Amino acid sequence: MTTKTQAESSREGRAHYLYGVVREDGGWNLDLAGLDEAPVRLVHEGGLAALVSDVAGPRVVPTRTYLLMHQRVTEAVVREHTLVPVAFGTVLPSEERVRELLRVARAPLSRALSELEGRVELGLKVYRHGDALTRRLMEARPELARGPAELEEDHEARLEAALHDCTRKDLDGLRAGLRPLAEATHEAPPLGERMMLNAAWLVDRTRVAAFEARVHSLVARLDAYTFRFTGPWPAYSFVDVRLDVEAESTAR
Repeated sequence: MTTKTQAESSREGRAHYLYGVVREDGGWNLDLAGLDEAPVRLVHEGGLAALVSDVAGPRVVPTRTYLLMHQRVTEAVVREHTLVPVAFGTVLPSEERVRELLRVARAPLSRALSELEGRVELGLKVYRHGDALTRRLMEARPELARGPAELEEDHEARLEAALHDCTRKDLDGLRAGLRPLAEATHEAPPLGERMMLNAAWLVDRTRVAAFEARVHSLVARLDAYTFRFTGPWPAYSFVDVRLDVEAESTAR
């Protein structure tokens, strides 16, 4: 019995944890450890390759440790390769089921790889910085002060409308400044009262440094806000591939 056959035999009955899908011709030299430090390997089928590692059972508990392990693998891959990421917790019961997934979803996966070619996701969240925006607005527009006969609720409504208009203009300027350096953008609903913008940008890998420099340049003018810039990430916000092969997985 050959070593390869022994390795394949040892995987029978073991579940396969899926990180994402790449092209099989990417000049791969994998040296990555996945969940529980299991080696990450490629399962090839029809010009595609699934990044997997062996796991003991059909479900993976979404602990912080496992989430970070999943993130570590996908971040390492996306530095040099185009990746269609898969949600955390996706487990398939065998290597043959992984191959089946690649066969069934070959067309949408190939299309997604073409759309994401050489691109990564960058995230930008914008928060209102306490009362700084209110103070800035009141200094710039003294007419917003409460009039002697104005009801408090009327003044609050007038001030809130002015704040909303100021925030809209600031964020529109931010979007306009970043748009030329991005291939696409995706905005999710803001989380909490202080978050004003929850955006993801699809950026060519060669323009990441320029995009980050533009972010820093733009936000320097907006001292009434707090910013959180993250990435590069796999392009989760720009992938819409339905995996039709049944998989046992935890919620993302």
